[in-house]
Amino acid sequence: MDLTAAGSGPDQKIYIQAGKISKPHGIKGELRVHPYSENPDDFSGYPEILVVSPGGEYSPYQVQSSSAHGKVAIVKISGVDDRNGAEELSGLEIWVDRRYLPELLPDEFFWHDLVGLDAVSESGLKLGRVKALFATGGHDVLVIRGTGREYLVPARREFMLDVDLDRRLLTIADVPGLFDM
Repeated sequence: MDLTAAGSGPDQKIYIQAGKISKPHGIKGELRVHPYSENPDDFSGYPEILVVSPGGEYSPYQVQSSSAHGKVAIVKISGVDDRNGAEELSGLEIWVDRRYLPELLPDEFFWHDLVGLDAVSESGLKLGRVKALFATGGHDVLVIRGTGREYLVPARREFMLDVDLDRRLLTIADVPGLFDM
């Protein structure tokens, strides 16, 4: 593995997390990738990806081919020609240039854009800031950190009443018990 660029990872204004490499697929260097979108076919539209380590080092790779295999993508990238090369990339994140993503409608957003938003309840309680999202199998969960508190909120429309990217504000529904400790 040759991760060439050091630092805190790709510029998040240009790149977005698109998936995670789980393991090799076969013996010719193909990667089994769990996409962060609902459609594993999305990878066929990315001419280039960045493979990013937990430390933020990354390298660009050309996508040679991609196909959906159930809920995962099988991706072949330049410079990875055997199972050993693919194994070296297992567990690493894949980021893509936002230019390659589909156009969004005015009321749509990418999950990645929620990180860093201030979060308030619909009654005006300041909850904190969205620090992360994670998948649980059933649905994704927002991690909101406030002063001395952390809230885990299902990332679903019925809980997320308003996402205002211009104001950097997320409004969460007042659901009984959601904000109680």
